[in-house]
Amino acid sequence: MNKHPKRIAAMFAVIIAAAIVYVTPALAQNIGKTIDVVYRDIKIYIDGNLIVPQDATGKIVEPFIYNGTTYLPLRAVGEALGKPVQWDGASNSVFIGETLSQEVTDITVGSAQELVAALGSNRRILLKEGVYNLTAVDPAVINDTSVSYQEIYDGPELLLDGIHNLTIQGAADNKSEIVIDPRYAFVMNFKNCSDINISDVKAGHTEGGYCLGGVFSFENSSGIQIDDAQMYGCGTIGLNLLRATDIKVTNSSIYDCSYGIMTVDYSANVSFDNCVFRDNRGFTMVIVGHTSGFSVENCQFLRNEADYTDDPMFSISQSENVSVKNTEFADNRAYKLIGEDDITFDASNTFENNSFDNAG
Repeated sequence: MNKHPKRIAAMFAVIIAAAIVYVTPALAQNIGKTIDVVYRDIKIYIDGNLIVPQDATGKIVEPFIYNGTTYLPLRAVGEALGKPVQWDGASNSVFIGETLSQEVTDITVGSAQELVAALGSNRRILLKEGVYNLTAVDPAVINDTSVSYQEIYDGPELLLDGIHNLTIQGAADNKSEIVIDPRYAFVMNFKNCSDINISDVKAGHTEGGYCLGGVFSFENSSGIQIDDAQMYGCGTIGLNLLRATDIKVTNSSIYDCSYGIMTVDYSANVSFDNCVFRDNRGFTMVIVGHTSGFSVENCQFLRNEADYTDDPMFSISQSENVSVKNTEFADNRAYKLIGEDDITFDASNTFENNSFDNAG
């Protein structure tokens, strides 16, 4: 047992404040940028003892300075403090000390109360057929500190903060529907979560109209998979992704949203395959900013209307590796298809009866 837990905690706080990072070759390649760093024979002392940082193979790893910030090898410093450091390439996660448990508990639920009570890490929640109104749930049923209700403008919003390894699976043919009443709330709001799987679920708001809440929001989260899901309005958008990585949406649809289809910002590795985006209205349909790796393939954009002046279908800013392939655009209305040229439309896309010129 370590005799100096406070000292170690303080040391880790200093290290984190000094912006220690772990960059894998795959991530560096995805970022696609070259940076100039400064090596100054930086030495690391812990409690007055000099340590020689090494990687997992024993090779010496030298700290460096970039843009005035000192970057230290996380593994070497962590292990010098008595905390093993592990890298999980599947989830792009660094573990200091104990790793997250992967043992999954299966729970079958048939009501909104049972669903909320079952939420937590390492769970596979199976939804029976029916409608699950999350607004009608008494918060007293919550069994996990990572689950809570937060009050927004017109009612409570379910917040999942710090959940890991959670599957929410509905009955076949989207006969499990998750709804909420407040139009300013997201149906489910995920923050600081990882390895989240949502499948065979229909989700949206109980009433139509304009609002500020969408269907699913993921912030500071990674390893998200959505399959065979229907996300509908009146939610402003179907998906909100902020600082989210490794997002895969397949065989799903986003429709009848009042402000657009999705917003993606400061994210990486976001893909949509075999999805339908239809009958959405409002402002720019797809907004992507500060993102590396965003792809749409084998999808359909049908009858969407960006009906405000000068609003394009796609707005791409300060992003790279953004592409649309083998996708159908039919009966859409917008000022133009793209607001910037930072996106690749190849000849595999088809365009019919849109108000904008095709980009083929």
